[in-house]
Amino acid sequence: MTPVPGSLSTPDVTQTAAVIVSYHPDEQFAARLTRLSDQFAAVYWVDNTPDVDARKKHDCGPRVHYLSQGMNTGLASALNVGCEAALGAGFTWVVTFDQDSDLADDFLLQQIECWQQSESPPFMLGCNFADGSGLDSPRFKEGNHVMACPTVITSGCLMSLTAWSELGRFRDDYFIDGIDHEICLRGRARGLLVARHGRVLMKHRIGERSANYRILPYLHTPVRKYYSMRNGTRNIIQYASTDPLWAARKCVTLAWELVIALLIETDKRRKIRAMFRGLRDGLKGNMGVAPDEISG
Repeated sequence: MTPVPGSLSTPDVTQTAAVIVSYHPDEQFAARLTRLSDQFAAVYWVDNTPDVDARKKHDCGPRVHYLSQGMNTGLASALNVGCEAALGAGFTWVVTFDQDSDLADDFLLQQIECWQQSESPPFMLGCNFADGSGLDSPRFKEGNHVMACPTVITSGCLMSLTAWSELGRFRDDYFIDGIDHEICLRGRARGLLVARHGRVLMKHRIGERSANYRILPYLHTPVRKYYSMRNGTRNIIQYASTDPLWAARKCVTLAWELVIALLIETDKRRKIRAMFRGLRDGLKGNMGVAPDEISG
């Protein structure tokens, strides 16, 4: 393994915290919190549920630090709050999670082991996961080795807090969707490495899938279609020069989502309108919360 750059420390269990973001968490959320607190020295639970103290419904435990936003501030803002809290407490690495991610009992140990096996030290290391009900359907098929890649998803990602701070945090104005891609591409533009490995360490659903999920895109709501198109378009504009292959693939993906919404999905009129508005706002750089006519 090559020497670790000065800006990246070597992750270990005592210096790695968990950050998990929730929005109206379900009844199984408490069990997921327990699994996190069993592995991590500290868990920063950032709750975007409006006007509700979700802590009252879930037994946190002494290692869980509850951070209520009082409103839905978006995924990026909530992740930044959790990362700031972890950095302020002296942690140098975090693993970020969505509220529905169900991790393996030895997730953290395996994630750190994979980081140590990487030929070059990544500032973000994603894991393989099952996008369904069982662990026999991994998202990636490349085997268990560590490989460089353009982007990884936020959930289950081991991330250097030093790099996160130096890069300028997650983009609050993206709100949701494309946040993980953006910070990965930003880091790559600065010469940092992004990687993932093939070990299946969690169950995680990115969104509702059709029966033919290998071909058809996610069956998102109109507002999610808006954010996906807007933020994806913005990422293409910003990083086509540094990651042209990723940008080309993203163009194809967004075009395919538009075709499928037009031909197959229900509520197609609202979805098509949301996607074209997202395309326009992405091209113009109009970011932040979705317009009322899209989110309403």
